[in-house]
Amino acid sequence: MASPRITQTLTLTGLVVTIAAATWLLWPRPDLTIEVDRGGVATVISPYGRRTPLSDTLWVGGRGGRRTVRVVNRDSVHHQLALFAVDAGATREYVVPPGTFGGVCSAHPRNRLTVVVR
Repeated sequence: MASPRITQTLTLTGLVVTIAAATWLLWPRPDLTIEVDRGGVATVISPYGRRTPLSDTLWVGGRGGRRTVRVVNRDSVHHQLALFAVDAGATREYVVPPGTFGGVCSAHPRNRLTVVVR
């Protein structure tokens, strides 16, 4: 039989782990994040931290009736990523409606980006 002190420590540890997991899962975060690093190299980050290079078509999905896209520009120049614009060193969040959008992309080798919002 475990001592009362060990039981209390295990209970407290379980409570802390449960609260941390619930906070991580329920904390509001954007449906998609685009990070532009120095030199104009862009990376797409899913809500769960998966990183991929910026492709020709950007798919934005999520929960609820609205989609939020966060653009982080760590470069020293202004960047235009289709319908998203962000100044040097700035971070902006956009709420976007469903649809397909295209435009010029300063962080893409082909200078074009299509954004599909589901």
